[in-house]
Amino acid sequence: MEETKKLAQFVTATGFNDLPMVTVLEAKLAFLDWLAVTLGAVSDPTGDSMLEVVRLVGGEPQATVLGRNFKTSVLNATLLNGMTSHILDFDDTSIEFGGHPSVTLFPALLALAEWKRQSGRDFITAYVLGFEMGCRVNLGATPTHYLAGWHATSTIGHFSAAAGAGKLLGLTPEQLVFALGTAGTQAAGLKIVFGTSGKPFHAGKAAFNGLLSSLLAERGFTSVDNILEAPKGFWELYASQHQAEKALEGIGETWYILKNNHKFHASCHGTHAPIEAALAMQKECSLEVGKIDEIDIQVHSAMFEVAGKETPTTGLEGKFSIPYAVANALLRGDTGLSAFTNEKVNNPEVVALRDKIHATANDQFGLFEAEMKIRSAGKEYKKKFDMLQNPTTAADIRQRIQAKFISLGSLSLDRRCIEEVVDRVDNLEQEPDMAALAALLTGASKEKHDVR
Repeated sequence: MEETKKLAQFVTATGFNDLPMVTVLEAKLAFLDWLAVTLGAVSDPTGDSMLEVVRLVGGEPQATVLGRNFKTSVLNATLLNGMTSHILDFDDTSIEFGGHPSVTLFPALLALAEWKRQSGRDFITAYVLGFEMGCRVNLGATPTHYLAGWHATSTIGHFSAAAGAGKLLGLTPEQLVFALGTAGTQAAGLKIVFGTSGKPFHAGKAAFNGLLSSLLAERGFTSVDNILEAPKGFWELYASQHQAEKALEGIGETWYILKNNHKFHASCHGTHAPIEAALAMQKECSLEVGKIDEIDIQVHSAMFEVAGKETPTTGLEGKFSIPYAVANALLRGDTGLSAFTNEKVNNPEVVALRDKIHATANDQFGLFEAEMKIRSAGKEYKKKFDMLQNPTTAADIRQRIQAKFISLGSLSLDRRCIEEVVDRVDNLEQEPDMAALAALLTGASKEKHDVR
């Protein structure tokens, strides 16, 4: 009982020195990854409407809008940066969180830390604890929450953002409980909008509402003190088989940030195991793509539901299509941003191979697992791939994230800025003022270079 209060007490009582060093290292990797996907999406037209609205309504220049060379209010910067960072669907995911944690946390935390001129240590602490809050709320909700049609990145993200922002603001346990209550009563987001602007909007709105909730609580705004466990509260209404006790199991000992999953394909995580299986099979079996007769793929129903689009017609829809993602990987090998354009998705050669690919749901598989059967030239090949069992080393992940940042960041920042950002994020716990780091992320130097 009293899970909301106990979670709030844990967040407010835990400091940087209480965090295992491995959580600090993961937080820094996650931050660089988030910066990459945000800066890489600045020119994507999906965010144009939100950019126009933010410019229209204006606001005090409190926080940086990444890559766009202007500042706006801390809330509007959070909203726009949050939406932008989820446009590419290239951001990290967590099973325990039920979705994408960083796009709900870093937009609020960076804007707030810049505005309040807070340190890298405080920034890291707020992120780790916000991540933990989101995971524990979702574990209490159980998978029935996501399977009912809620987009957990948004619903759960409201709580993570409120907790992270509340930590940065130095809220008391009572204030944070009220912030969580205000965040919970705003929590929304439906999976039915996947494949539209609504999905990245969810991330920005979760970050915005979470930050707003904590700013209000700091100023005496009240709410209920049991938003999670109360009768007709979040868990009862949003999850048919909720298990409140899961939220507190191992708290302070188990750190779910250490199970965070980074993306190295620019599409829904539900496509990643099939992509990896296809590429591995192509290499191991020396497959000739032109001789493939049929491909059958089985994935967990949760992944099939979000990534099972059979006939995508736009680049955005292609991100949520296992058949397209696999066809593209086999034909081109490139699974980065350039693979998910309207032109590439509708390419006749890709469409012909895509139509030979059939994906089905099978709950005997794990969330990040896929099995693939390929029939080609009278032979059948079979491959199972589990993303969670992929033996990638920490050093390799760090190298790949840095490469990802250099690639995507170069769309908005010049080389000097990119090198300095990588170095400062590597040493983030020594950063005395996050405003100084934010100043490197405006894109102003790249803009000047491009004009010349």
